[in-house]
Amino acid sequence: MEEDNLHHSQFQGEGTLSVDVYYKDDELVIISPIAGTSLDNIDVFIEGDILIIKGRRTPPEEIPESAYEYRECFWGPFSRTIALPKKLDLTQTRAFYHNGVLMIKIPKTTESKMRRIEIRTDL
Repeated sequence: MEEDNLHHSQFQGEGTLSVDVYYKDDELVIISPIAGTSLDNIDVFIEGDILIIKGRRTPPEEIPESAYEYRECFWGPFSRTIALPKKLDLTQTRAFYHNGVLMIKIPKTTESKMRRIEIRTDL
């Protein structure tokens, strides 16, 4: 077995999730297939205008590196950050996890975040 056939060096560190981001009706929808993990191992955060998805995949059994003939699955920590567009109501964000697919829905808002600032004459 040649070392070149093992493909394990690409999985060092943290994995990156694949996502689809699209608009449906009046919502921004983000979906990501996250097979091989439970809901308890996935966290979703919003910080400012950034959506953060973090988690960990744990293999179903411990296999020594020397036993692998071929390795493509990623096991371990993963994350993804997504810059969110303006005009979303982040307070109404909802997340669902079903059949190994994470779906996040964020409604669009028509409200402008611009607000008028009163100009005063005294300091």
